[in-house]
Amino acid sequence: MVDAHPDPFADPRLARAGLLGTAGRFAQAAAELQDLGTVKAREDLFEVLVGQGRAAEAAAAHPTVAEQRAARTKTASAPCGRTGTPRNPPFDDKFK
Repeated sequence: MVDAHPDPFADPRLARAGLLGTAGRFAQAAAELQDLGTVKAREDLFEVLVGQGRAAEAAAAHPTVAEQRAARTKTASAPCGRTGTPRNPPFDDKFK
């Protein structure tokens, strides 16, 4: 079931921790997320710990804003023309 997660780039361990949390197995979900240590895992761990009433641990586990910004992937967008559409979309040459 973890392998059928709709996001192909999701770490299966994140999905597993999510399923454990949904099933009410918070201690196992927290252990799974602590082992990962990624920004996304720490954000999820924050939610699990808050749900358990462990606010102090949750605050310590949550990534800083700087860490969150550094983890974001930046994608380059195509330059737009006056109409707002890309000037040279990658498929443009196929139809000439």
